[in-house]
Amino acid sequence: MSIEKIDSTDSTDSTDSTDSTARSEKHVAEGETDTRKTAMLIFRDEGVDWAELAADGRSKALFQKLVDWAADLKRRGLYVGVEALGSGGKTVRRKGAGLVVDGPFAEGREAVLGFFLVRVNDIDEACAIAGESPHAEIGGATEVRMLGNFPKP
Repeated sequence: MSIEKIDSTDSTDSTDSTDSTARSEKHVAEGETDTRKTAMLIFRDEGVDWAELAADGRSKALFQKLVDWAADLKRRGLYVGVEALGSGGKTVRRKGAGLVVDGPFAEGREAVLGFFLVRVNDIDEACAIAGESPHAEIGGATEVRMLGNFPKP
């Protein structure tokens, strides 16, 4: 799956949490403006014994649950996108006039497994959605962040 382009709207945190789940579960009617914001659910490599999951053969079932959960989010009008991060990678930093390319480092190499982008009214709704995830069911840590505004080119 890949991230789908969405309309940009104000992504500042909202304090209005009045029945936010019910409002977000209905699709925005044609011609109406979607005032929801985008949140990123960052799945972290914490709290899960991945070797045990693989040994028990449960890792494929977990992956399928994540695929099914993404389809459910889309059906509910919450889904924006999802991406897994590949293992490996590099860290790039400038040191004076030189460019240093390192890594990956053990402490950060697998720290982020992937992320979901969801449309929500506020961070509380995003946290509730993160709590529904198959990743949470197995004890995985999910960081929830609201996306901020960035000037579009």
